Amino acid sequence: MAGHRDQNLFGHDDDINPFASHNNNHRVPPSSKLSTLGHEPALAYGHGGAAPHTSLDTPTKLKKKRQELEAKEAELNKREEILKRKEEAIAKSAVAGIRVKNWPPFYPLVHHNIAGDIPIHLQRIQYVAYAILLGVPISLFWNLIMSIAVFASGAEGAFVFFSAIYFLLGPPGAFYFWYRPLYRANRTDNGTSFGCFFFNFFNHILFFTFAAIGPRILFVGLHFAGILNAISLMKDHPALGIMSFIGFVLFAIEAIVSIWVFQQVYRNFRGHGKSATIRIDL
Repeated sequence: MAGHRDQNLFGHDDDINPFASHNNNHRVPPSSKLSTLGHEPALAYGHGGAAPHTSLDTPTKLKKKRQELEAKEAELNKREEILKRKEEAIAKSAVAGIRVKNWPPFYPLVHHNIAGDIPIHLQRIQYVAYAILLGVPISLFWNLIMSIAVFASGAEGAFVFFSAIYFLLGPPGAFYFWYRPLYRANRTDNGTSFGCFFFNFFNHILFFTFAAIGPRILFVGLHFAGILNAISLMKDHPALGIMSFIGFVLFAIEAIVSIWVFQQVYRNFRGHGKSATIRIDL
């Protein structure tokens, strides 16, 4: 009995293996126990068991990319600030009724914005008139060069003084006497501006038509590179004759295109007046 009291009633539990075979040769040793399951690798790597992405960028590359992103961000912020300032300036000028001076580009004196000020159906006429305005200094400058060449060659008497006056006063006169009234007339539909344009532009057409012909009825001498002077110079001085013929072409283009603009503006003016009368009668 004493032997049974000394025996551990629970000692045999460790020797029992429910999965052990009854064969003594395959008996599991008493010290062996069921091992606990370890952590699943899939839980460590996330869903799907995929291994975590390891970046191949070196610290130097990462630093370089970060600097590039910071530079781009700074540039975008700078552009945004400039755009914001422009929008604020435009808004202030619109509220105050200020028209920003932007023409001529090298020394702004007046406001000039055909696309923003002139109605769409009148922009074509205004652009052609603007081309005529730019052609005035070109043709008069060539006329001055031709007069100087004739005077230097001693071929015939040339009034270089008059040619210089035409070149100096012609472009600003064309702008203020007929181009600006046309701009205002198309922008505001003002009858007075139309009348001023028709009167001064008609004189402009007469001047360039006279210059294209080049007669010597006002002064005894050459001061316009017209077709008549080109014919007379072609006999003894072919080079001067060619220069005078080029001047004739420039003057003729100015006169012909000016006639077209005059007709278009007049038709638009008359058509607008008829439509206005019809609306009033109705």
